[in-house]
Amino acid sequence: MPSLISQSEKRRLVIVGAGMAGSKLAHDFEKAHGDEYQIVLIGEESRVGYNRIMLSSLLANDISDTEMPLVDTQKMQENGVDIVSNDPAIKVDSKNKTILLASGKSIIYDQLVLATGSRASVLPIHGSSAPNVMGFRTWSDVDVMTQLDDRRSVCIIGGGLLGLEAAVGLVKRGHKVVVFHRSSWLLNRQLDEESAELLLNRLEQMGIEFRLGESPESFLQTDDGRVSHVVCKKGEKLSVDLVVMAAGISPEIALAKSAGLKTDRAILVNEQMQTSHVDVFALGECCEFDRQTFGLVAPIWTQINVLMKVLVGKEAAFVVEPTPTKLKVSGVNLFSIGKIQPSEEDSCILFKDVSANHYRKLVVNGGLLVGAILYGNVADGSWYFQLIQNKTNVSNMLDLLVFGEAYCCPQVA
Repeated sequence: MPSLISQSEKRRLVIVGAGMAGSKLAHDFEKAHGDEYQIVLIGEESRVGYNRIMLSSLLANDISDTEMPLVDTQKMQENGVDIVSNDPAIKVDSKNKTILLASGKSIIYDQLVLATGSRASVLPIHGSSAPNVMGFRTWSDVDVMTQLDDRRSVCIIGGGLLGLEAAVGLVKRGHKVVVFHRSSWLLNRQLDEESAELLLNRLEQMGIEFRLGESPESFLQTDDGRVSHVVCKKGEKLSVDLVVMAAGISPEIALAKSAGLKTDRAILVNEQMQTSHVDVFALGECCEFDRQTFGLVAPIWTQINVLMKVLVGKEAAFVVEPTPTKLKVSGVNLFSIGKIQPSEEDSCILFKDVSANHYRKLVVNGGLLVGAILYGNVADGSWYFQLIQNKTNVSNMLDLLVFGEAYCCPQVA
């Protein structure tokens, strides 16, 4: 049924940031309220609305470009969403409710949502601004990596999820890869030392070299400014063609700060995702609530659901809840939630089968499951998550808990 409200009478919702959070909000909001709202989605990249989670699969040649979209941008435009790409917002005038774009175009809003995401953190190493030092955050970054010819030497700084995914993708393409990681084990925020060791062995078998407990001391540059060597802690020099910074992310808050919004590490919001300015909201990796920032999809999708209601005057509130981390690195499934390093008052249940590449660690406190790591077989991850979320007393199933739901909750014939 066609809209009974003319375009000029519609309220204008402007979303700055066309990554996963911004594009999903634009897509879902048009579906629900497109008859009452004119939606404008502004992106700094030439490609918008793609699934950033799939970048590593694209790099590894596991999927094609056609599998990258998160939303159907063409259909969104046909339905009236105004999508502006390759033209970043550079100024917010909250008094006059306008956005200035790099092209000089000015856009008026009734309500504004900042979904500016984050950028790769750049470590303070001399030479880090060189043209062959890059992050791993965008489709364009993947383009650069896929255009590397022959067998190149690549240094990756950071052994977290992004760094490992970049390493796997590049080694699959035939390149020589060295990963530096400051911690003494990989994925130190999600795994314990024992499960990380299993992952390390698997990745080393693929041909990836690791320098654990170490960051590069400096970069040596050629006359044209490109990094030619990475200098290690003990003075060893590694020849490199490309350096990938994957040592964490920094919320993109430059636009918000220039607009006078309250910020700390990210843009401060309340439980309605409202910023310190009237009719200005923020969500995703660029926002901060209750001293927490957000890099996982689950809480960001919850933020979108809250904001969808708040924007049209309904009551809703965002609450931070435990979120399981489900990872897949080189075909290895990982699941992590809650407390992974037990303290003295906790009890720990372990299961390890090296031949099957299978590891489980459960942390229990006062009869409650408070943390879990699953490596290899993660089939019971959702069940463990429910036990933690529901605060289920597991005292009567401790002997079988590590073997999973099928052993603890057998089906009644």
